[in-house]
Amino acid sequence: MTKAISDNELRKLFRQLNRTALKPDEIRHALEISAAPLIDQLKLRAPMQMIRKDIGVINKPNKYPRSIMVGLRYTEGAKSNLAYAFEYGTVDRYTKAKQYRGKLQPGPWFRPTVDSMRSQIVTNMKNEMTKIVQNKLKK
Repeated sequence: MTKAISDNELRKLFRQLNRTALKPDEIRHALEISAAPLIDQLKLRAPMQMIRKDIGVINKPNKYPRSIMVGLRYTEGAKSNLAYAFEYGTVDRYTKAKQYRGKLQPGPWFRPTVDSMRSQIVTNMKNEMTKIVQNKLKK
């Protein structure tokens, strides 16, 4: 297990490395490991099963070589595009024949989960990046 180090120690380690020494795929891998607990919690708190299956890492290495996004992966046939309605609610809904269909009350689950886990995610990222840096310095 890697010991936790202070921010100043981590900055010193990064200064010792050339920026190009950290490969984008290594950084993305560390970020994916760091984000795993968040993804698990989001899946637990999602209001519907059809939304749970679409939560994960949105990986766009060509566009964002040193980062990842966590969210809803909108794939063909995905039903998770309704997630916004559960998060923010809807206005009164009517059919074309003017029949009232109700409205959804806001039930935030995504943003509160991210906010509650923010410090854990940052700690996980520091630990994973520290492992990479220490391995690079050993070589």
